Amino acid sequence: MLRVLDARTAPPRPRLGDAVAVLPPPGRVVRIAAPPLLLAAAGSRGSSPAVRGAALSALAAVWAFTYSRYRKRGLQQTAREWELMRTGTLEAFSRHYNECVPTLEEELDLWGEYHGHRHEMRYRLVSNRVRRAVEDAQGPVDVLDVGCGAALVADQLRDAWLRYVGLDFGGHHITFAADKHRNGSPGRLQASFVAGDAERLPFRDASFDVVVWSEVIEHLMRPELAVWEVARVLRPGGTLVLTTNNASEMPLRLPLSDPLAFLEKALGFRHDWLISERPWVWPWPVDRSILPAGSRDVWMPHTWHKQAETSRLFAAAGLTTRHASTFEFPPPQSRTARWLDRRGAAGRRLVDALEAVCIRVPLVKRLGCHVLMVAERTGDPVAPPPPGIWPGPFSS
Repeated sequence: MLRVLDARTAPPRPRLGDAVAVLPPPGRVVRIAAPPLLLAAAGSRGSSPAVRGAALSALAAVWAFTYSRYRKRGLQQTAREWELMRTGTLEAFSRHYNECVPTLEEELDLWGEYHGHRHEMRYRLVSNRVRRAVEDAQGPVDVLDVGCGAALVADQLRDAWLRYVGLDFGGHHITFAADKHRNGSPGRLQASFVAGDAERLPFRDASFDVVVWSEVIEHLMRPELAVWEVARVLRPGGTLVLTTNNASEMPLRLPLSDPLAFLEKALGFRHDWLISERPWVWPWPVDRSILPAGSRDVWMPHTWHKQAETSRLFAAAGLTTRHASTFEFPPPQSRTARWLDRRGAAGRRLVDALEAVCIRVPLVKRLGCHVLMVAERTGDPVAPPPPGIWPGPFSS
């Protein structure tokens, strides 16, 4: 499996959270302008108790109305995307990732310095978690990077005494990663690279002390199979470090105009049934050149993961979640991110400061666009993945 272009950094289709798409212009004006005006009326010293009560009642009505629309549209969008995901096939999946997707380093060259800077943060977080997992190790440590892409995690670990295996779906991706490390600067990391499938890992049971799984699970058609495989190849007490899209990502709305949408996402981090919008697929179908003539459109998975739901999936596979947090504020598809991107080096310094604040604020710290989860193998899978353990359309 490959790390591919994040749909949110490409030209987006209108989505639920985009303020230009949710309401027509008059409704949008009311949703944005009414809350501060009503709050001002309710808080004014010159307002009578009756005026204050009326203003607060009107404010509650505006928030209830906008949130009801938000939730209804979110559930509808989620249902549509779930149905689109059903069009996926294994053949289209294989051809798409082997023929149509460039390496991550090539994509970073296209995205520019701002998005490259944000990706560097991600791989630092992952590599630091790997270092923490092995800091007390007595002897050699084996690390598997499932979906290694351009092996950017290995770049961060070059100075570590580790036996690193990078696995990817095959084709030019794994070749690129192997060539880069063969020709790169020497380090203490003992790296090797293998072509393989995350749902059928080509390794013996209990082969690795740490498994890295960064920005991969969201692309899988049956992620539960890969979770069971990761648990199988981990040694007892071994560590899984995972990052993926966060279904609790902050909405692209002003907090004052729709605070209930933000509350839904924040509380949904622990109570996943609350989340209304849950993307399942990329915003566009696969290139028709890889499909048979006359085929209908085919859509590939790009799933936003619910932390609590994924923790339950881990638990069924014998993995106990030890840590869950989020990162990357603001979302890369937001107007704020685009503004920061245009600020150059100053924008990158500003976004680092914003990140440092957001990850420390209660509830807000659950709203990053990616989730970081660390799990420990504490048991064995109770069985092959049972029916219903994952809600995707390809699960039995």
